[in-house]
Amino acid sequence: MALWPAVKMNDMVIGMDYHTIIIPPSPAPIPMVPHPYFGFIYLWMTPAFPKVNTLINGMPACTSASMGYSFHIPQGLPVPPSMLNLAYWRRHFLNVPKQLLLVALTLMANMAISGISSLFVKPDSATGKFVKDVTGIDTSSWGGVWDSVKKSFAEYTKWSTWIKLLMPPIPYPGSQGSAAIGSPNVTVNGGPLAFVGPLMGTSCSDIMIVPNACPIGFSNVLVGVSIADMIRGLAVNAAKGAVKYGLGKATNRPGKKDCGCGK
Repeated sequence: MALWPAVKMNDMVIGMDYHTIIIPPSPAPIPMVPHPYFGFIYLWMTPAFPKVNTLINGMPACTSASMGYSFHIPQGLPVPPSMLNLAYWRRHFLNVPKQLLLVALTLMANMAISGISSLFVKPDSATGKFVKDVTGIDTSSWGGVWDSVKKSFAEYTKWSTWIKLLMPPIPYPGSQGSAAIGSPNVTVNGGPLAFVGPLMGTSCSDIMIVPNACPIGFSNVLVGVSIADMIRGLAVNAAKGAVKYGLGKATNRPGKKDCGCGK
C-alpha cells in the first residue's frame, strides 16, 4: 500500500482544462482549446465547512470536493453569455430549478442502474460494491434503498448545499479546481480525506467525465491508499461524471451550453 501526503487548505490543484473560446479576429468559437490550471484550495474543506476541527500541519484538513477559485491565463475571449449581461444571470437563476430536476433525474437513474445490476450481481460482491459507490444506492435491502434516497434529499436541508447551488458558474477566464477523490479508509467529518496523487483532482474543463488535475502539497501526515483503490476511485468518479453529463445534455436546450466553471 502506497503512502500519499494528505491534502490541507492552501494546497494547490494543477491541471489541464479544455474550453471553447473566441480568438480574434475570427468570430467563430474554437472548441477544446487547452488551458493550464493553477489554483489554491480554500473552500468547503470538509462537509462541516466552515467549521474547522481537524488540522494537518496547522492547516485545516481537506476532503474530496474541497475546492477553490482561480483564473486561466487568457488565450482568447469567452463565448457569450458573460457575467456582464442580463442573459447570463437569467440563465443562472433558471439553472437552479434545472439543477434540482437534474438531482431528481440522477437519483432515478441511479436507482434504475442499481436495481438492474442487483438482478445480475450480488450487492456484497466487488461489482455490487462498485455499483453502490457509483450510484450511492444500497440494494442489499429495501431499507437500504430507502435510507439512500433519504440521504440524497437530506443534503438539500443544509444551508451549505443551497449556497453552492446559488453560486453562479464562473465564465472564462475564471476557473475552479477541487480535490476529486479521497481515501476509502480515512474520513474527516464524514468526507473522504483527500490526498496528493496523479489525477486525484479536477478543474473546470468542458470535458468533465475523467479527473484532469492533481492536488499538490506537502505534509508529514500520510494516507495509505493502494493503487487498486486509486483506480477504483477514478472509475467511480468517471462513471458518476458520465451519468451527470448525459442527464445534463438531456435537460439542456440545443445551443444553450453552460460553462460549468464553479459548479
